[in-house]
Amino acid sequence: MSINSSTIHLIIILVVSALLIFTGLKKQPGIGIFGAIIIIVLFMWVRGDPISQIGFAPPQNWIFTILMGLGLGLIIQLLSVILIEPLTEKFTNTKHDHSLVNAVKGNWKVFLQWMLMVWILVAVVEEGIYRGYLMTELKNLLGAGSIALVINLLYSSIVFGLSHGYQGSSGKLSTGIVGVVLGGIFILSDFNLWLVIFTHGFIDTIGIGLIAVDGDDYLQKRIWRKNT
Repeated sequence: MSINSSTIHLIIILVVSALLIFTGLKKQPGIGIFGAIIIIVLFMWVRGDPISQIGFAPPQNWIFTILMGLGLGLIIQLLSVILIEPLTEKFTNTKHDHSLVNAVKGNWKVFLQWMLMVWILVAVVEEGIYRGYLMTELKNLLGAGSIALVINLLYSSIVFGLSHGYQGSSGKLSTGIVGVVLGGIFILSDFNLWLVIFTHGFIDTIGIGLIAVDGDDYLQKRIWRKNT
């Protein structure tokens, strides 16, 4: 890869990252996601890259991938609710801001609307951007050595966390931590997106479901009462 080409790729990565972070901190994440999609699609179109280039190649076994995503999503979300979120709230001395999805409480119609959004847009699009595009491009620039992968993982996770600024300080930190886990799954999947897409989808499904029935508050009170 020539120096000029590498520089262009780096500039695109930084522009997409800055757009996602800025709009997330301004509590307008949809604008950032839409803008990132336009930039990425145009850039890949100019290069003539297929979507498989950023990890959308079919997995070897769809059923195994879906079931593995369900298991990982369940574990990660439960750990997030009972461990990561309480600890980040203690660290930042702020509560997570779940106001974006609070309308699901006691309203199954809103919950179903969120499920459609999660599975049609959020899981696929966010993973395509944060893991598929950013991490694949960084791998192409930095290589796949251990140090390069650590830098790749940390950078993409920081961008992922900061772009969720609408969730407050605790939300940025806990989302960044989850981003590290999702990025690790992406790397271990040989930069194929489907396992991490299903994992992300089930994380959000379970998380929003818990919020809908106040299950997150119940679990945190039960667990942390036992440990105090």
